[in-house]
Amino acid sequence: MASRSIDTHAAFFKPYLRLGMNLLDCGCGPGSIALGLAKAIAPGTLTGIDREASQIRIAAESAFTQGVSNANFLEGNIYALPFPDNSFDAIFSHALFEHLQEPAQALRELWRVLKPGGIVGLRSPDWGGFLIAPSTPELEKAFSYYKWLQQQNCGNPYVGRELRGLVRESGFTNIKASASYQCYEPLSEATEYLALLIEASAKVDGTVEKGWTDERSLTAMSRALQEWSQHPDGFFAQAWCEVVGWKR
Repeated sequence: MASRSIDTHAAFFKPYLRLGMNLLDCGCGPGSIALGLAKAIAPGTLTGIDREASQIRIAAESAFTQGVSNANFLEGNIYALPFPDNSFDAIFSHALFEHLQEPAQALRELWRVLKPGGIVGLRSPDWGGFLIAPSTPELEKAFSYYKWLQQQNCGNPYVGRELRGLVRESGFTNIKASASYQCYEPLSEATEYLALLIEASAKVDGTVEKGWTDERSLTAMSRALQEWSQHPDGFFAQAWCEVVGWKR
C-alpha cells in the first residue's frame, strides 16, 4: 500500500480537486495517497482516518518526513465519523468499500459530513476482472480462497461494479463511473502480499481451527503464489472501478 500514490491510484479524482478544499480520506492507510491529495489542495486541509492505529502512526510520520503540514490523521470508523454535519468539500476513499459489510450505512455517513455541492470519489477493485497467466490449479485455488475469505469476513470482492448503484441510492447525483486496470510489475508486489494473507488466515481468521481448510492447503496455495511470482511469463492485471458523485 505504501507504493500507491495520487497519480497511480487517484488519477480519476484529481480533476475535481481545487486549492483550499477541506478533504476527507476514509481508510487512508499509510497515507501514501493522502499526502498527494494534501499537496494538491494546499493550503486546504486533508484529514485522513483509518481504524488501524499503526497505519495512522505511519501516515503521520510520513507527513512529518515529507514536510506536509496541511494533513492530519486520526483513528476513525466510517460508520460513525467524528465530524459535524457539512464539514468537508470533498471525500475520497480507496480500497475500503470491498471490506465493508454495510456500504450503504457508510455512504450515509459520507453524505452527512459532506457539504452541499461537495463531491465524493470512491475506488475499489472488482475481483471478477482478474487477468492471470500462466494459470495452475493451485494458483486458481489460492485466488478463490482469498475471495472466499473476504466474503467470510463480510466483505464483497465484487463491489467495484456496484459502486455506481450504491452512490446513486445514497442520494448522490451527476454520477460518473469508470474502470481501469493495474498491472503488477514486479509480480511479487501482489503475490507476496496475497501469500502472507493466506498464510496468516489460520491465526487471524481461525480457518484451520474452524475446519475451513488445513495447514497443508495453506502452504500449497502460498507456494503456488510465490512460484508464480518468479515465472518469466507471469502476468497479473486487476480491475479497479471508480465513481464520483455530488451532493445536492
